[in-house]
Amino acid sequence: MAKKKSPFRNLSEFEKEITDFANKHRLEVAEHSKRISDFFEISCFNYLIRYYKNKGYTVTPQNLISGKYRYKCSPAGIQKNFSFFEIKKKVRGIEHIFEIHHNLAIQSSHDEDIYTTPDIVIIQSDSVKYTTSYYNTKKTFSFVESNDLKTFCEVKNFAPFPELLFNFIGILNELKKEYMIKQNKSDSPVHIAPSLVISGKGNKPTNLIRERLQSRYNINIIYDTFFEGRFYFTRQAGELRKT
Repeated sequence: MAKKKSPFRNLSEFEKEITDFANKHRLEVAEHSKRISDFFEISCFNYLIRYYKNKGYTVTPQNLISGKYRYKCSPAGIQKNFSFFEIKKKVRGIEHIFEIHHNLAIQSSHDEDIYTTPDIVIIQSDSVKYTTSYYNTKKTFSFVESNDLKTFCEVKNFAPFPELLFNFIGILNELKKEYMIKQNKSDSPVHIAPSLVISGKGNKPTNLIRERLQSRYNINIIYDTFFEGRFYFTRQAGELRKT
């Protein structure tokens, strides 16, 4: 009997993939965590960069730290101390500029004084804000207002289970309540829909939940990322649709 493949990659595979990505973009990557979950987030971040590049965007790394690209592998820290990618595309003569960030707090679409931090966000360019009034101390907090969020991805190095899938809908409601109604149009140019990216394979119950949630909402729920899911980031089916 063939040995069953695990959905969880080892560190050497992640390191090679990240190194290959960095070499392609002529980047040197600053030190990063050795946690598998962090490498998985970085890997999915890199796939998303490739997705936008394949869709005709110009992608450029920004805010290199001492000449190195520094990934933000946790919500801790302020955004100006980490790198990000700028993406540009001209549509009907108008240049649209966005940024792809890692672990950046986003304002609720219901209440302007509460926030949550998706793993990956696509935002309007130059929209990161800073405040010292969020915490009890004068510690700086970096965030983006809800209107400047274009879309986001949650990344989980798990096997899918029902509560995880339903929790994603709660995040969708909090960050982009207008996306709770399945949309037929979007901003120009089109972005990938809010996405939950999971490393493991689904089973019959979780496959059914994914099917029903994707039929209700304009979202992607992607399973089996390491063996099939990576290719979803090159497909058009996951985009917010235009009329």
